[in-house]
Order: sequence, then structure tokens, then C-alpha cells
Amino acid sequence: RVPGEDLPGVIEAINYLRMNSEGNPVPVGKGQKVVVIGGGFTTFDCARTSRRLGADVTVVYRRSRKEMGAHYSEVDDAEHEGIRLEFFAAPVRFVEKNGRVGGVEFQRMALGEPDASGRRRPVPVEGSNFVIECDTAIPAIGQVPNLDFFEREQGVRKTKRETVITNGALMTDRPGVFAGGDVQMGARTVIECVAQGKLAAKAIDRYLAGDDMARVAEEIAEEEAVPELIDIVPYKPEEPQVRMPMLPFKERELSFQLIENGYDKNAAEKEAARCLQCVCPDVGRCHLQRLSLEHGLTDNRFHRAEPVDYHDYEYDFSHDFILRDLNKCINCTQCVRICRDVIGANCYGLMGVGYDSIVTTPWNVSLKYTDCVSCGACAETCPTGALMMRERDLQTYELDIVRCIYCGDCVEVCPHGALGETPNFEMSTYARFGRTVLAKEELAVARTWKPSEDIPLDGHNAPRPPEIRPPGPPRWGA
Repeated sequence: RVPGEDLPGVIEAINYLRMNSEGNPVPVGKGQKVVVIGGGFTTFDCARTSRRLGADVTVVYRRSRKEMGAHYSEVDDAEHEGIRLEFFAAPVRFVEKNGRVGGVEFQRMALGEPDASGRRRPVPVEGSNFVIECDTAIPAIGQVPNLDFFEREQGVRKTKRETVITNGALMTDRPGVFAGGDVQMGARTVIECVAQGKLAAKAIDRYLAGDDMARVAEEIAEEEAVPELIDIVPYKPEEPQVRMPMLPFKERELSFQLIENGYDKNAAEKEAARCLQCVCPDVGRCHLQRLSLEHGLTDNRFHRAEPVDYHDYEYDFSHDFILRDLNKCINCTQCVRICRDVIGANCYGLMGVGYDSIVTTPWNVSLKYTDCVSCGACAETCPTGALMMRERDLQTYELDIVRCIYCGDCVEVCPHGALGETPNFEMSTYARFGRTVLAKEELAVARTWKPSEDIPLDGHNAPRPPEIRPPGPPRWGA
């Protein structure tokens, strides 16, 4: 605690924000001086709120700008809005003036050795005290949970930081008592706390089922571990972020108007198209990641390695429907087997020897020059995302059935075999889900395209085609 915290005019950060958001009066107004102490998101919420109320605001932080917990964009915006930043200073006491706070005394700091959080510990500099005058002081230097009620419980231990000690299953030393969120981790984001709530729910369910909680803790640890399996080789050069259109700084004064104006259509599409290395459809359920965890292969020895230490293959966009990224290929040959033994196209094989061996097409030509039928089976079976179905804009084509004379030209011209002749005239995509067949007699009399049956791709157990009869005259009123 800092001496003088109980003085009128010293407001805790969360209470200050709550009072303002609920429309209650706050002791901050135009022309007043406000000092906000801290460097996190709450600090700048308080500072920017006070600035919009017309106050002259100073933020004081005991470390450097680099160590601030708030995002750099929020710090930059605060400066542009006229908020002063004072670094390397920690509060010593709140100064009283006329029965309320009149200033804050600070002491200069120097950065020493890193602490448990990895940030360099601030060390006081003797004889460097100074005072910043203010009408209101807002400490935003963190919160601790109130664990006084645990004093009556047995078997629930606490850390020096006043957080609850648990095992990997979030259970305390007292069986049946679980803890998670800020009370277990310290100050964290809502997302992290919700995630722990889900883990705790799983653990509690297993506990009530009578499972061994030590084993449950091990399983949770295996599920939560995330190895560095991304960015062995970047897909493409980093693209700059599209800046969000913002409300001019002058217009933000004395106004709580929304400052982010949103993207227009072109800017939104450009920003959404930037490569964030999450294009793999198996993100979050990657077999390679699961196997790496099971075998303890969480260290990526190729990460940031020299170019001679890894293969840098180009991303192959040449096929209309399938993307190939050989940098992700682990030569498991699942695509080789499913293409050869199941589909029958035989588009893949191994080429090269040893470390230089790769799974590729015959003579390493583009996949579009092979017998590929674009079924997507290879992409579906690929465990690492080396083969992926390509996103594309699909167009719908309308057939004027009345004018069709069954010449078959469309069947011969189609490069992907999407059209074909069977005992019935066929119009379909050769998808894994089967082929939709339309009988000639239906083509002759129907005003709209209507499927008559689905024939499985493998042809087994396929229904007999309907009997073909000479088509009658078109029924225009049908």
C-alpha cells in the first residue's frame, strides 16, 4: 500500500471506470489535473476517459515504454490525444492538500535484473524524489484476489502473490476444491479465464466420475501444450497491415464518439487476404501436431535456421482446385496411396533420395497436367496441410434444356470431366459424394433441371438406370 491511498480524490481504476460508464458523477472535469499510475490497458482506459472529460492527464509508469503491458497502438494514440507519459517513476506517497489529494510523490527508478515475469526489475534511485500536482489520482497498478475466506478451509494453499495453488487439473490440495482464472493465474484476459473455466469443468467431471486426478492433470497438460510447428519457412513476404480509419485526434476531445470508423469493402478484403500462416484447414486438429506432442517433439530445430539447413519450396498455385506446399510435406505417402489405390489416378509418387526426397507428381510437373480428377481425396487425407483444397469463387451455369440436341460437344470439351455420357445423359461434378444423373426423357420434358438418382462414384451397388424410351414432345406447361 502507498501512504495516502485513503485520501479523497484517490480513486481505484476499476471503480472509476464503472462510475463513468454507469453515468455516475466522477471527480474529473475540464481543466483539472489527473495522474494515472500504471502501464496496462486499464491505465490507458482511465487516462483516455479522463482526457475526454476535459482533464489534463499524466500517466506515470515505473518501467520503460517497452515494458508497458498495454498495446503499443493504444500508447501511441494516448500520446496523440495529448496525454503525457512519465517513465521510470514509482509512487512513494499521495500528498495531502486542503483535506484531499493534491499531488503524488514519485521516486525515479532504474532497471535492474529481470524478475519472475521476465521484465527487468525497477530499482529505486536514492535522492530522486519529485512531486506531480493533481486534483485526482487513479492507481491502476494491478489487483489481487481476496482470499480471506480460505482461512477457514484446510488444505488450500496460497502463493506469495495471493493466488491459489493447484495442480494441472486445477484442483487444490484439498480434494474436490478447484480454482481457476485470476484467482489461480493472477491478472489475465477474459479469454484465458474462460479457457481455464472449460478445463476446470472437464476436470470436475472426471473427478466426480472417480478418475485418477494425477492422470487427468497429465492428459490436460498434453492437450494444452503447443509446439512451434509454424513458420519453418514463411509462405510469402510479410505484408503491411491495412490501417484502420480513425477519428481525427482533435475530434476526440470532450467526446466519447467511436474512434474506429471501420474498413470499407476494398480495405477489408485486402486486410483479410494477408497471410497469417493459418491457412491450413487442420489448424487446431493437426495430426502432425498431435504426433509431435505424443513423442515429445516440441522443439523446432529448423526455426529461424540458415537457408542451407532446410528446403525452401515454392507454394504451388498452378492447379485450379488443389494447393501444394511441399514445405509441410513429411513424406508419409498417404496421398500417394489414396490417389493410386482408391481413386486410380496415380498422380503422386516419391522422387529423390534421402533428405532430398519429396512426394510430387510424375516428372515433377504441375498437378494440372496429370490425370487428376480434382476429387480432393489427397487434400482430405493429408495430415499436415501440404495439400489443401483451394478457395475459389464458384459460378452457377444455367442449362437451356429445351435447346439441347445431345451433340456431346460439351462432354468432349470439358477439361475436368464434369460432364459425361452414360446410359443416361449425365450432368454433374465428379465429387466424392456421387454423381447426379438426369435421364434423357427427363431432359426432353422438364423445364427445370431435376436429378433422378445418385450413383456412387465407385459404381458398386449402383441402381439400375431407368429404361430409356423415345422422348415425347416437350410439355411447355410442365
